[in-house]
Amino acid sequence: MENISYIGLSQQLALQQQMEMTASNIANVSTPGYKAQAPLFADYMSKPKDGSAINQVVNAGSYRDLAPGTMAQTFNQLDVAIAGDGYFAVETPQGVRYTRDGSFGMNANREIVTKAGYRVMSEGGTITIPPEVTSFTITPEGAITTNEGEIARLKVTDVDKPQMMKREGDNLYSLMEGAVEKPVERVRVVQGAVEQSNVNPVLEMNKMIQLLRMFQATQRMLQTDHDRQRGMIEKLTKV
Repeated sequence: MENISYIGLSQQLALQQQMEMTASNIANVSTPGYKAQAPLFADYMSKPKDGSAINQVVNAGSYRDLAPGTMAQTFNQLDVAIAGDGYFAVETPQGVRYTRDGSFGMNANREIVTKAGYRVMSEGGTITIPPEVTSFTITPEGAITTNEGEIARLKVTDVDKPQMMKREGDNLYSLMEGAVEKPVERVRVVQGAVEQSNVNPVLEMNKMIQLLRMFQATQRMLQTDHDRQRGMIEKLTKV
């Protein structure tokens, strides 16, 4: 295979990965707390048999745009959003997970849970609303209070290496090796609101169109080179 084929196929693989990431962002435009993702590529140099070096790319992973999304008011007392850094801690069968999606609800046991049914954690465990409590207030510090006093306090924590958080299902993240929890310098929780996705749909659609055009241009280049090689072979066989 000639150098142009190596380079073209390498570019197509990179473009395909970018398109898959962009498609995921578009699909999550309406997902609360979702952070746009982008591929991370590394450049490497290979040396074919003829000795000429060619540059190619390899998928080195992805990174998240940690910019905050806009807050949408819901006026639901169980909905909360984090203004600034931090994540809500959630109890799952696989262990503690983290999310920016604060659209919570209440299960049959009057425990505060996520939309998937995972229990939201407080600083002392899970959070149960007493049967006699019909309304409560969540302070900016995350304390759930009634006229009788504080019931619990939402566990809002930060991560020292936020790019080392692995995205899982149900809008949750787990910590990869090397990432640990760290305290939030100043917890700022907003009740009755949900953080929206920070994906810009217009930009993502434009990006998708550009990637598609680049992929098609590379395909045409490879087809032209293939036709050239076929023409050469045909001429040589007639000699």
